[in-house]
Amino acid sequence: MPDPPAFARSMDRLFFDTNVLLDVLERRDPWFPEAVECLELARAGRCVGAVSAITLSDIAYTHRATETSKVCAAFEQLVGFLDIAPLDRSAVAAAMARRLPDIEDGFQMEAAVRWGATHLLTRNLKDFPPDERMQIVSPLEYLA
Repeated sequence: MPDPPAFARSMDRLFFDTNVLLDVLERRDPWFPEAVECLELARAGRCVGAVSAITLSDIAYTHRATETSKVCAAFEQLVGFLDIAPLDRSAVAAAMARRLPDIEDGFQMEAAVRWGATHLLTRNLKDFPPDERMQIVSPLEYLA
């Protein structure tokens, strides 16, 4: 097996925003290939990955017409190799203090920070302010 790419050698900690998981679960074009490649890095143990419980809740809500057993099966696969980043009272307070236009983005950012993410992977770059503790990049930018 060839050496892992340089970006994955230091055990990056990738926090996956909701839109990236939806790209995979819904096979959204044109973003599916790079999103699934980033998830595959975590599944293969070449980096560590996480999502927030809010992501799972949002996906369950948006897919409420889908049979529950199918949604649970997808979640069971994901949590088999992804951590669930914590969100507690202090994280919620910190997210609200950020005053981002979309409070859910604040929750995601706080979950990523508290989990110790080196990278927050999202296609929604404009809605996340820069943070010195982690890089906020798209899956394509991460892989480049």
